[in-house]
Amino acid sequence: MRISLTHALTAAAVLSLAAPAGAQHQVDVKRITEDAHRIVVRAMEHVRHAADSAEQGEVEQVERVTRTLKIGANGQLDLANVSGDIVVTGGGGDEIKLEAVKRGRGNTEAEAKNQLPLVTVEITERAGRAGVRTRYKEGERHIHVSVDYTVTAPAGTRVIVRSVSGDVKVTGIKDELDAESVSGDVTVVEAGQLARAKSVSGDVNIRGAAAESVLDASSVSGDVVVRGVKARRVEVSSVSGGAELTDVTCETATMKSVSGDVAFTGSLAKAGRYEFKSHSGDVRVTIPGDMGFELEASTFSGTINSDLPLTVGGGKGAAVSRRTIRGTFGDGSAMLNCTTFSGSVIIRKR
Repeated sequence: MRISLTHALTAAAVLSLAAPAGAQHQVDVKRITEDAHRIVVRAMEHVRHAADSAEQGEVEQVERVTRTLKIGANGQLDLANVSGDIVVTGGGGDEIKLEAVKRGRGNTEAEAKNQLPLVTVEITERAGRAGVRTRYKEGERHIHVSVDYTVTAPAGTRVIVRSVSGDVKVTGIKDELDAESVSGDVTVVEAGQLARAKSVSGDVNIRGAAAESVLDASSVSGDVVVRGVKARRVEVSSVSGGAELTDVTCETATMKSVSGDVAFTGSLAKAGRYEFKSHSGDVRVTIPGDMGFELEASTFSGTINSDLPLTVGGGKGAAVSRRTIRGTFGDGSAMLNCTTFSGSVIIRKR
């Protein structure tokens, strides 16, 4: 099990943040709170028993649940899991095809088989919406069951997926997407309207995505790598890990890391604003040589270097080695703000 006690306590916040809002998606706050509490309790129990279970050499029994859900070509899927991976793939038609694989574990085959009924897959359908939840039996303290979900949904489905302990991967969903895990990696490929991709303890990888307004990608303990994205605004952050944006087209970008490098490779929009910060790491910006920008850069214990000649204080130079600088390249139409405490600021020509 990858989940820790601290991460389990974060589950309630993750679930509440991912809940849909608005007049068309009213939220039952009491139910969400109760669900979150139960998930936290179960996750903490997994933590207490995971080490003992691994040492005892468990056997596994498997049970499969398959369903076909008619939601239409533009419906909604809301899937929440406790322990196990989630894979969602966009397809055609107007149906969701779902397979849930329950894995019960015990010291004997009988024990493992008896675990399976303690966890149920709850599926609801109504008015173009499908809800899927992993439910643990009330009053049972020692439950050793995980559930892996494999889902094929119409590409136009709005998708909200959350896992407490497990990886999340979503491919080919063109409507709004919100993907989160407390303890696990989050991978998004070819998303048409990505809103958020977040992990508390895990990497976040996005390849080929778009957003109508803000694309938010973050991890507390893990790297965040975003490639081939188009959005009005991109926000990328990691506390303990690096942050990377490559081949990104956006008017505004904010990248932050506490203990990792921040790297941006892409084009700058005229009048665009780009803010890159790291406390303990380098800030590297790689851009074409025909895009003008104004640079504000500072570092406490590193250097500032630029391949592109900056106009600084009335003069020009190919490289700068000061710890604080304000300079201009070309027409200065875009704004770059690069800050690091114990690292260097490096501007490279693409």
